Amino acid sequence: MLENYLSMELTQKIARSDNFVFNEVDGELVMMNIETGAYASLNETGKSIWTLLDAPKSLSEVVSSLVEEYEIDQATCEKEVMPFVENMLKSEVLTLA
Repeated sequence: MLENYLSMELTQKIARSDNFVFNEVDGELVMMNIETGAYASLNETGKSIWTLLDAPKSLSEVVSSLVEEYEIDQATCEKEVMPFVENMLKSEVLTLA
């Protein structure tokens, strides 16, 4: 099992899971786990994170890109992104790289 994500560092690299196929539907990213058949959908911010991860990136790189894209301050972005990424790791949509 993966370690406790609450202690993740911004230098930790994350990547998309190979177990998901995805498509955009009505502005949302709809995903399906090809092993379990489970579905998930991502809102605009989640879709931005998924798009950024076309190659593995550190959490710091993801946060920096989102700060620019959404014109949000660094601290707020980190506070919002970390729990989302942790949830996506627990759901195995993302993996540690």
